[in-house]
Amino acid sequence: MRRFFAEFVVAFALACSQADALAQQLWHSQNDNNTYGGLAVGWPAAVLGFRFTAPNTAVVNAAQIYSGNATPDVHTLELRAHDPVTGLPGTLLGPAGSFTLQHTRSFQGAFLPQPIALSGGQDYWLVWRVAGMFPQHSVAADSPNNTLSEVRVNDGSSWFAVVSLAAKFRLFTQHAFGTSSTMGVGKPGQYGIPTIAASAWPTIGSPLDITIDNCARRQPSLLLLGLPIPGGIPIGIGTLYTTADTSLFVTTNLQNSPTSGGQAITFFVPNDPGLVNVPVAFQWAVADALAADGLSHTAGLEVVLQ
Repeated sequence: MRRFFAEFVVAFALACSQADALAQQLWHSQNDNNTYGGLAVGWPAAVLGFRFTAPNTAVVNAAQIYSGNATPDVHTLELRAHDPVTGLPGTLLGPAGSFTLQHTRSFQGAFLPQPIALSGGQDYWLVWRVAGMFPQHSVAADSPNNTLSEVRVNDGSSWFAVVSLAAKFRLFTQHAFGTSSTMGVGKPGQYGIPTIAASAWPTIGSPLDITIDNCARRQPSLLLLGLPIPGGIPIGIGTLYTTADTSLFVTTNLQNSPTSGGQAITFFVPNDPGLVNVPVAFQWAVADALAADGLSHTAGLEVVLQ
């Protein structure tokens, strides 16, 4: 079993570098990684437009940007045609999808109420209407390997600025998706009980983001991966909700608004039908000097792929 999950994680890592080539449900992505630039958005940058060229013809029904680091306000995403005369986002192609911002910096977004057909080779705009003040901008860290996009900035009344940035976004075609649910309770640390979530849709051929929030900041942490243990197993310093066949070591980040620690790990689920209906469990553990035994942990998270 340990070998199975070790291969599972390796497959995730390999596929993540070739997302467009292997994806079935993820249709198009840009700068699809967990790095981010030190920029925030909010008034007067209340609306942002990311220009892209459709790689092929598809029907798109979901989108994600990279954000967080702010209070849980409701944001929206919409698709617009490119206006060749003005060079700006043009006709709205369908109703906007809405989502509540998650605090941890990660890819997050919405289903579109109406699937939208896009034509290969044509230019379009993904438009993000920002709520609240100064969430993380959907832009990657500076790197010569990043893909630059034309980004338009709107103050709510006019597109007053244009910049070239390493924008981060994902677009998805219609697909069935699985479920995620928490198991048990976590162990508190200095910010209360850390929380775990899946901020994407668990399906084969698509990314899956596992996040932690409300934890000690800039501290060593482990993301455990294995089979679910619904009732949990007490192990003295906490309760284990996964068989922990594999673990990944990371350091938590500093989050703001409110200040606490967080982290996101992106896996790319291989496009393997054999993974359909497979339950996978995740759990975070974090070194925390103010927690009992110097360790806090989340509840378990069970994900069933489709």
